[in-house]
This record gives sequence, structure tokens and C-alpha cells, in this order.
Amino acid sequence: MSLKFCWRTTSLLTTATALIIISTAAPKAYADIPDEDYRPILEHLLTTVMPPKLDALNDATVDLADGLTNFCSAPDADGLSDVRGDFHAAMDIWQEIQPWRMGPLVANGRDQHIEYWPDKHGTATRQFRKLMFNKPVAFTDPVKLSEASAALQGFPALEEVLFDDAHSDALISANEDGVFLCQYGSAIATNLVAITGELRDDWPGFAEAMSTAGADSMDYPTAKFAATDLYRALHEGLLIISTQKLGRPLGDEEKDAKASRGESETSKRSLRNIHHNLIGLLAIYDGKWGDAGEEGKGLAALIDSSLLDRSFRLNWQTVQDTLADLPPSLTELLDQPDGYQKLVDLQGQIDFLTTLVENDVGGNTNLGGGFNALDGD
Repeated sequence: MSLKFCWRTTSLLTTATALIIISTAAPKAYADIPDEDYRPILEHLLTTVMPPKLDALNDATVDLADGLTNFCSAPDADGLSDVRGDFHAAMDIWQEIQPWRMGPLVANGRDQHIEYWPDKHGTATRQFRKLMFNKPVAFTDPVKLSEASAALQGFPALEEVLFDDAHSDALISANEDGVFLCQYGSAIATNLVAITGELRDDWPGFAEAMSTAGADSMDYPTAKFAATDLYRALHEGLLIISTQKLGRPLGDEEKDAKASRGESETSKRSLRNIHHNLIGLLAIYDGKWGDAGEEGKGLAALIDSSLLDRSFRLNWQTVQDTLADLPPSLTELLDQPDGYQKLVDLQGQIDFLTTLVENDVGGNTNLGGGFNALDGD
């Protein structure tokens, strides 16, 4: 992958949601940070922290594809349960990576081919119904499938195959619909292996381009300019959780709430997704992601106030503790008498984290400002 490829332009043009700045108060003055102080953070996050996660994502999709092959060769209820477990394992790591919306993740719409969401106009549902009516052989071929609509690829399409109750009996009995669904699902999983493998392989070139930011770079004239993309991912990731992953199912008021507007609700994991989003987002700030990286080497390295750092981490942990007390499914939560209010409260906690990122993290790192808030489009 040539380092002359314009990663930053590609990222901004292919990001699914347009961004704008929202500010209601005069900015506080912060001390300037030398450009070279950003470089260790770039190197740590992009070359140490992220690569093992991309390896894990590719490995998880390989397991998913192998699991589907085994299930389809001898379908039964236990096998379906096993392959659903493989799906959840792959989705967990994808949801952690998903908010890092930059470079190879968004180039050529790759993130949408991995997960076509949000689908505000029901495109995937309409196309899936037509697919099941016609059962075209081409969609059982991973290569041909890769050239089809993004709405018929990736995790949401496979979720429809594996978790929609209407398909379970067909999959297990291996009738005409079940055989097609198995072949189509296997093609989706195999295509995901290819996409995540490309993502893993393309990442080092992008990471080097960001980490060596300078006057000779087509994309990043300074290290600070490059680090702004990391701040943007942190900020935008929280906004997407609030406005899309929570805001869409919440509606304007309780009577308008609809769990089906949530992400991955067919597999009953909308809130589980948010839990994993927050793990990946905290890594940008903290510098440690599971076994990868080291605490304090992310954006936190630029925070000169231990009090501010402790406050930020405590508020972040409060949100994760709240999620731990909620079911993974929006449907299950909204069925509770106080479920809607719990969801509203969670959104409020996410919004408070967003404010901390905008004011404290953005200000202390000198990375706030620019195009950072969703326009609600």
C-alpha cells in the first residue's frame, strides 16, 4: 500500500455521517503543546494497540466461516447455537473496532460492507425479501457477493440469516430455503474474512503515514493534525452512540420507542454493542485495550491534570457499570416498567461523557474544534 495514498481525504469523504462543530461557549485558553508530543501517541495507538485487534477480528471471522461450514454440513439445533456464538464473538471485537472511523476502516465504504447500519429506509429488509424469493445462485458465491449491495453483505445480513426466528426451522431441517440460507450465510462469512483480512493488511501503511506526519506527507502536515483524527473518532463515537444507537430506538417520547430501530436487535445485542463500543473508544483515551498497549499512553498522555484524568475515568466507568446492570437487548429493557427511563438515563450519561471530551479532553490536548459533531442527517 503506497504511503502516497490520501488516507485522510478518503476517510472524510467516505464516513457515513457528515460532521459539524457545535459550540455554545467561548473556548478556554490552553497551553500550546509541541507537535512532537503527539507523535508517541500516534505510534502507540496505531502501531501497537490497533494491529492485534485487527488480527483478532480476522481470526474471529475465520472461526465464524468455519463454524457455518460445519453447521451447514450437518445442521441441528446445537450447531445453530454454536454458530450464533461465533457470530457474537466476531461482533464483539468488531463493535470495539467500529468507532475508529479512519483510514482503511472507511476507505471505499469498507465499514459499510462489514456492517450496513443504520438502515433508515429499510433497504436491507426489502433486498433480503427479494433475495429469498429469487434465491439467486450468485449470492452463494463470496466473490460475486462482494460485488453486490452492501445491504446484503456483512454482519446485519448474516444476523438475519442466523437469528430471525422465521429461518431457524428451515436452517435446521435443510429444506430448500434452509439450504440457500446456509450457502448464502457461508458466502457472507467468507466475504467478511476477505474484507477483514484486507483491513488488517492495509492498516500498517496507514499507521506509518499518520505516525510519520510532517511536511512531506500528503495527508498529515503535522503530528497534531494526524492526532486530530483520533480525537474525532473518540468524540464522534460517543455522538453516534447517543444520537443513533440510543436516540433512534428512544424516539421523541416513550410511546414512540421502538427496539427494532436499534442496532443488532434481531440478535438481541443492541446494548451489548454499546458496551464494546466503549471499550474501543476508551482505548483511544487510555492507550490500553485488553492485552494490547499500555495505560496512559493514549490521549491521556497529554492531560496535565491528574484530577481531570481521574474524573474522566470515573465517569466512563459509571457508564460501563450502568450498562452492566442492563440486559443486552433493547427489547428486554423496554419491556421493563422503568426500561424507557433507564435508557434515557443512559443516553444522558453518554452525553455527559461527550461534554467531557469536548471541553476537557479536547481543550487539554489542543485537539478540540473542527468537524466533530453529528449533523443529525
